[in-house]
Amino acid sequence: MFKYLTLIGVVIFLGWLLQRQWRLKKMQWKGERVPEQKGLRPITLLSLVMVVLYGGYMLWYLINQMLQTVT
Repeated sequence: MFKYLTLIGVVIFLGWLLQRQWRLKKMQWKGERVPEQKGLRPITLLSLVMVVLYGGYMLWYLINQMLQTVT
C-alpha cells in the first residue's frame, strides 16, 4: 500500500514540476521577467518528504515487530 502512495506522490510531483517549468518557459518566451529561485528547490523538498515518510514507516514497523515479540 505504501509503495502505491509513494508512486502517486511522485507522479503528482512530476506533474507539478513539469507544469511549473512550462509556465516559466512561456514567461521567458514572452520576454517577461522570470522569478528567481529562492529557498528550497522542489527536488530537495520531495527528497526530504520521502526520507521522513520512509523513516517514519521504518520506525513504526520496527516498534510494531518489537511489541509483537514481547507479547
